[in-house]
Amino acid sequence: MSNFADDDLLLTTGVSFPIAFRRAVVKGVEAKLDLPHWRGWSGQLSYSLMKGVGDLPITGGLLLGAEAGTSASATGTFPVSQDQRHTFRGRVSWQVSPSLWVAFFTAYDSGLPVEFEGDQAQAMAQYGERIVSQVNFDTGRVRPAWTLNAGTGVTVAKTATRRLDLQLDVQNITNRLNLINFAGLFSGTALAPPRSVALRVRAAF
Repeated sequence: MSNFADDDLLLTTGVSFPIAFRRAVVKGVEAKLDLPHWRGWSGQLSYSLMKGVGDLPITGGLLLGAEAGTSASATGTFPVSQDQRHTFRGRVSWQVSPSLWVAFFTAYDSGLPVEFEGDQAQAMAQYGERIVSQVNFDTGRVRPAWTLNAGTGVTVAKTATRRLDLQLDVQNITNRLNLINFAGLFSGTALAPPRSVALRVRAAF
């Protein structure tokens, strides 16, 4: 992509303004395997590998003062904000009986780039040790995130005109701290949800 579009903040305000970089190259591969139904089992596996690299200098946007000169003459490359190399998703479910099913879901993300301009000590003072421990400052990326979820559902009652279903979901069973973004320009610092339990009741009549 030539003149790769992105956003930047206007001076020190919270107002965003579009900018453009000279070029960006995004490439990768994606694979998906589905098992629709086999003796009560079904499942899905997916994997993607992506690499996104942008090229300086900035070729468009609203640049003021000294920033205009330095940005226009800058050279080099940088990872785009969506440059997550490895993404894995897996799901398996079992229809135990016509009225009961169980399922498990797992997700793995290798980590997005970090835009924080300070060092690890500054990050520790601002965000705390627990959050900063999920950032790899050597690679400039968020550390890998892994999640395991589970769910089960049962049909409590069923007639020709009425039906009552219950579903229990447990998210992030291991209660792992997963960091999605760290000190992003617009996304800020985002954490994946901790362990949570949800009970759903669905009635049809």
